Amino acid sequence: MQILSANYLLTMTGDPIIDGAVAVEGGEIIDVGTEEALLNRYHEAAHEDYPNHVIMPGLINSHVHLDMSFYKDFHFDPVRTDGLVVNFIEWLMGNIHYKKTALPNEKRQAIEWAIDECFQSGTTCVADMSSYEGIFTILEQKNMRAVVFPEVLSIDNEMTKELFESAMAIIEKYADYDSDLVSVGAGPFSPYMLSRNLLKIMAQVSSSSEVPIMIHAAESFSEMEFFHNSSGDIASKLFPNIGWDELPPEHQKTPIQHLSFIGFLEASPILVGCAQVTDTDLDHIAKSGSKVVITSRSHENLQQGIAPYRRLKERSIITALGTDGIPSVENLSLWDEMRAFVQHHSDANALTGHEVLSMVTIAAAQALGLQDEIGSIEKGKKADLILIDLTSVPTEGDLAMNLIKNVNNYAIKSVMVSGKNVKSMS
Repeated sequence: MQILSANYLLTMTGDPIIDGAVAVEGGEIIDVGTEEALLNRYHEAAHEDYPNHVIMPGLINSHVHLDMSFYKDFHFDPVRTDGLVVNFIEWLMGNIHYKKTALPNEKRQAIEWAIDECFQSGTTCVADMSSYEGIFTILEQKNMRAVVFPEVLSIDNEMTKELFESAMAIIEKYADYDSDLVSVGAGPFSPYMLSRNLLKIMAQVSSSSEVPIMIHAAESFSEMEFFHNSSGDIASKLFPNIGWDELPPEHQKTPIQHLSFIGFLEASPILVGCAQVTDTDLDHIAKSGSKVVITSRSHENLQQGIAPYRRLKERSIITALGTDGIPSVENLSLWDEMRAFVQHHSDANALTGHEVLSMVTIAAAQALGLQDEIGSIEKGKKADLILIDLTSVPTEGDLAMNLIKNVNNYAIKSVMVSGKNVKSMS
């Protein structure tokens, strides 16, 4: 057993504990309290004390594409090309081309690099949308906690069939996977990239297999335009590119209303995006128990809009943050993601640091169905912990918001997943 103590223990279930400590054994948290109380309770435990540090739960990235991490510096790059006016559908088509042509070895290297990048900024769990089955082994070897959502999208008829069959096989194989770290979900890419029949099948598989399902939805105006009257860039650019000859009839619905109409929302999916939603859409989301993941920097870089966090909060919709993938963001740091979110929602009523930090800890765990395992420092949960140096972080006032505004990778001194160090103090 070991006891870790610091000036502050941020449990995410209440106020910070001053001179707090956490007892860890066998990869689990067995006790939480003040340093004095735990040392008196466990006389034989090894003790490590970190003055001027804070211990908090590891961060949870609720949406990322690890296997896309080497796809950058391309023509429609919204991040690394100054002043570029991004056409989202043309950018998406570039991504699809990469997915179609990338070699397995390229994907493996990209995933390994991305996991290391996540650890550097204190991320201990990811929700990854990937089509590379080898990711399960890589995650286990790297000791990264994850929910993997095998991605299914329309590239061409043959490859779509292959991706769908592969995803179904992966879900069947890993639904009861005996792993402390990695679990599986279902990953239909978006409502406009798959037929309603495939969407319904995947939702039913999610429900019957009791695995989560994640989908990009209501991300752009192009998507809204397409579902209303089958026009715009999706109809004129994307569909010909992926070999779809016939357009669907005009739905006269929003993307969320379409998903509700076909019964997809009955699976209570995780909806990534929601930058373009109506009040009626939000009512559908709330009623179905669906969750939302906001990717603030990706939304900004792809000029998609801003998800209406205040209205999500009013409806008690579980909302988390994700980075999306390297093609649309500068890095995989959730600290940068939180800073962008705070900037986008600076007018939100009484936006507290705890509230924002919850979106990458306890609320993120709820969104992924992992709330009994991670997301907070509580007895019985996994010892996924990070240690942060407070040298450059003010401690007066809102400590959580001070962390959000000031923490960078250099301040993350130690990262632990299930009690194992994956990044140690330098």
